[in-house]
Amino acid sequence: MEKLGKHGARLKDLRRRVKRRPEGQVIVDGRRLLADVVRWNVPVLELYLVEGVEPDPEIVAAAGEVYIIDASVLDDLAPTRHPQGVLAIVADPRRPPWPAREGVALWLDTVQDPGNLGAIVRSAAALGARAVLLSPGCADPFHHAAVRGSAGAVFRLPVSRDVPAARVAERMSESSGEVWAAGPAGIPIDRWNPSQPTVLLLGAEGAGLSPEARAVAGGEVTIPLDREIESLNVAVAAGILLERLRS
Repeated sequence: MEKLGKHGARLKDLRRRVKRRPEGQVIVDGRRLLADVVRWNVPVLELYLVEGVEPDPEIVAAAGEVYIIDASVLDDLAPTRHPQGVLAIVADPRRPPWPAREGVALWLDTVQDPGNLGAIVRSAAALGARAVLLSPGCADPFHHAAVRGSAGAVFRLPVSRDVPAARVAERMSESSGEVWAAGPAGIPIDRWNPSQPTVLLLGAEGAGLSPEARAVAGGEVTIPLDREIESLNVAVAAGILLERLRS
């Protein structure tokens, strides 16, 4: 382990990478999340520990490089408000894309909030989806807020970026699958029984789906709402719709 000074070149470079994630690297902070990442065999490229904090031996053993830093440095560096004495750079997982032959996938249309995106990926992983597909303009699924919002699920589920709606329709046509849009004027969820493979299109709250996305859908499904509530958070809607497909 190497102790780093507060103003060295390595810490300067780390600050830059925390602010703007380089391709192939993901920032992870928090002991539990990092322990999960190690358990899932995600390569830990660099590990930064606060001096005096007792490290988890398994995490240290998994790390390619280990550095000791002052607590004040981590407070300044860490993307979370209350860091837990540990920060790591791990590898961006390279999972094979969903083959689109079975199961259910979500396609997200310009969901720009990384925390919301992470929550959707978490629901998708927990409720049996095979993949999450992101339109151009979606948030980075490996932004630190998306990683935390997903509880690490971004490392366990295929997440494909920059997938146009037209490509989704093409893949479903090739697989004799179905494309459904979530919207306000479709089939009520209790009468919705799509065959698989299925891709469910979800738009950002407020903006909804683009006309281009709606044009490729073969049908629309609706979650009826009470008390004059106009819409649900997109992560909540994704969870409800995915649970329906499991029942």
